[in-house]
Amino acid sequence: MAQLSQRSNQFNLRTLRYTEANIEHIAASPDYYTFSFTLEDKFGNNGLICVVILQKISSNVLFIDTWFMSCRVLKRGMENFTLNTIAGFAKDNGFDSLKGEYIATAKNGMVASHYKDLGFKQDGGYWLLNVNEYLHKKSFISKQ
Repeated sequence: MAQLSQRSNQFNLRTLRYTEANIEHIAASPDYYTFSFTLEDKFGNNGLICVVILQKISSNVLFIDTWFMSCRVLKRGMENFTLNTIAGFAKDNGFDSLKGEYIATAKNGMVASHYKDLGFKQDGGYWLLNVNEYLHKKSFISKQ
């Protein structure tokens, strides 16, 4: 996870970088939930391709602290699968909303409309998604 955070620039919504120690601290904290995704398809095993770190900021809101993905799997439906997974997690665990943030850099412009495209509503400098009203997005990716 730390290595992928260091080299993910294009699909990195907040462009945070982590060390192994940072990841260990986050994984041990009760206020964070971590997700990592691998992808295997007809073209082969892509290995670790996506990381999402959610931070509990209140009893009903999870903040998407980190969402980065390898550019080698873009446009294969992983964005929908990832959102389906984290929205389902949030709802199943009693949260009402996901809150995201996009911080523009010179290299991540390709994800400037990411949250809007996924159905989040802009609220100031943040993006909100009501997970109780969320309808799963179409995805041909399945959990193994």
